[in-house]
Amino acid sequence: MKDTHGGDIWQASTLTGIPPGDIIDFSANINPLGPSPMATEALKEALGMVGAYPEPGAGALKEALSDYHHIHPDRILPANGSTELIYLIPRVLAPKTALVVEPAFSEYVNSLVPLGCRVDEFLTGEEDSFALDTERLATKLKNGYDVFYLANPSNPAGSLVDKEPLLHLARKCREHGTVLVVDEAFADFTEGQSIKKEAAELGSIVVLRSMTKFFSLAGLRLGYMVASEGLIKRFTEHIQPWAVNTLAMVAGEATLRDMAYMERTLRWFGEEKKRTAAELAAIPALKLFPSKANFFLLKLLTDAFTGALLKKVLLERGILIRELSSVRGLGKRFFRVALLKRRDNETLVETLRSLLLGMKSLDRADISC
Repeated sequence: MKDTHGGDIWQASTLTGIPPGDIIDFSANINPLGPSPMATEALKEALGMVGAYPEPGAGALKEALSDYHHIHPDRILPANGSTELIYLIPRVLAPKTALVVEPAFSEYVNSLVPLGCRVDEFLTGEEDSFALDTERLATKLKNGYDVFYLANPSNPAGSLVDKEPLLHLARKCREHGTVLVVDEAFADFTEGQSIKKEAAELGSIVVLRSMTKFFSLAGLRLGYMVASEGLIKRFTEHIQPWAVNTLAMVAGEATLRDMAYMERTLRWFGEEKKRTAAELAAIPALKLFPSKANFFLLKLLTDAFTGALLKKVLLERGILIRELSSVRGLGKRFFRVALLKRRDNETLVETLRSLLLGMKSLDRADISC
């Protein structure tokens, strides 16, 4: 099973014969509480509008995002998911050189290389729990890159650069003529460390946000960019017409008004993350890395399993994880799991504990999977 991204319950269903809805999907980091109830109601009411074109420029959604973040609407650009914006950035900025903090979301590099951009990597390491050495990075930035990519919190490690060190890096980027792209797809869980307001004021920072992870709108494809008015104008000239569909706009606007839903999500996150992390850390054959996001990076501390083999064995039991052998800076023993509801998290922990304690009974001929 190809593992380019998480969340492919459809292929997993084809391979196993298990209905997609019966697969416990730990491979995609999406709020398990589901969409906001206010969004669900708004979607039902909007179904009669699907025969009409969406609002050009998504003006009402921009206003809702402006009210939510306290940022002027002219400094916000909605899109068909933040991935569309990742691919738009090299088309607009036309960088010749780029620096990417790895391990990272593969689409940064995938969007740059076909356009002839040379991409250098800045590797974070297991020995530091994939934390970013900002001083060493500041030295690397002296090479004078056109654009620099950083996810905060990072994916798949979940490490976080606090706001002040990140703004220090932003100043270094500005000195060297480098545009800083900060992917804040998971920042709703750590909102106090966001640099969205600085991005709106300066002309050298682009912040990407997603309504997939925290707000559970993955199927509607909704993301947005925050940047200076000048940069937003440049990107707006190149984005496709009707980039955001009507249902995504309606759901986004309603979600941003649902404060009770957001408070409930943060309560779930705080309680369930602490409990599940402790249980995973207690499994002797696993190394758990600290995470500020709604997922955990883990490493197998045994020769009896690779991530690919573990994924195969778990999938036979209806559990889908994200193995990370293809991700730069990781390897065949790394995998990632999302934080889901308590019952599902308990199922994962119990299954991992059973498998790893009983690993000697596995057919070692399968270990190369």
